[in-house]
Amino acid sequence: MKWGIRFLGIISCILGLLSCVKEPEWSTVPSISFSRIQKITKISNDGFGGKAKIDSVVMSIRFKDGDGDLGITQADLIADPAKFKDFRNFEVNVLLQKNGKFIPINFSPSLGGLMNFKFKADQKPGPIEGTVDYSTQFVYAFYKGYSPLFTEKNDTLKFQIFIRDNALQASNVVETDPIVIFQD
Repeated sequence: MKWGIRFLGIISCILGLLSCVKEPEWSTVPSISFSRIQKITKISNDGFGGKAKIDSVVMSIRFKDGDGDLGITQADLIADPAKFKDFRNFEVNVLLQKNGKFIPINFSPSLGGLMNFKFKADQKPGPIEGTVDYSTQFVYAFYKGYSPLFTEKNDTLKFQIFIRDNALQASNVVETDPIVIFQD
């Protein structure tokens, strides 16, 4: 009986200590770090009875945000159209390696877009952290159309990424590792 009371006492102390865990205190400006980049090459129908080679590039970042106001829904966009006009909360800039240096390439439309979901299901303010993946595709048949600076094959790209929260605060900018698209 004494052993059972001691055991319950120990368990109660442990549970008491665990309930005292304090939420982290992070800035309300989102902060990101680069996690990884990967390329997935596949062959798909080109819509004209032939096949097209596609390189899908998947970029992953880690994020932290002190008030958890990341992500947006269609209802948010409709509720405040003036604030969110042309709003993009995930921005990606492309850099192409030329003569050993990385130069910016302008894409139209630019890469990135909306993280169109709420990161916090309960939508209560508070710190959040996690990982976001973004993917884009480079279709070999249209490759030269992306930019006149691209070569026929084996171009090395890097990407610069930043995010915005719903208060329109921009995170820091991270840069991915280089990746080669349309390798022979």
